[in-house]
Amino acid sequence: MLIEIVISVGILALVLIGVSDLMTRTQRVSTFQAKRDEANSIAKEILNDYRLQRENDPVGFSTTVSGINRSTCVEGKDYSCIALVEEVSGDVDITVTVSWVEGENTFSVSLNQKLNDL
Repeated sequence: MLIEIVISVGILALVLIGVSDLMTRTQRVSTFQAKRDEANSIAKEILNDYRLQRENDPVGFSTTVSGINRSTCVEGKDYSCIALVEEVSGDVDITVTVSWVEGENTFSVSLNQKLNDL
């Protein structure tokens, strides 16, 4: 009788360890997904800012536009931003990369858009 109780408690402990590991991994994936979605939104906002610059100054946009390299994209958030601006055949090619550090790893989201003169 005692051996059966010990074995059943051991099996229950193994099941609970597996469930807690699954919950920890789910939480980690959920946090990563939320950060990736936020970084994607930041990159879209930066690209939108470049589009607004082009609409406000359609004639001089391709000659006055410049890239950015900021260690903080948004005040109070731990994202860094790099926007590379290249002029190609009269068009402006913009690549925005938003990075963040999670644990010992660095992750990033990159969006690219080609803007031409209006």
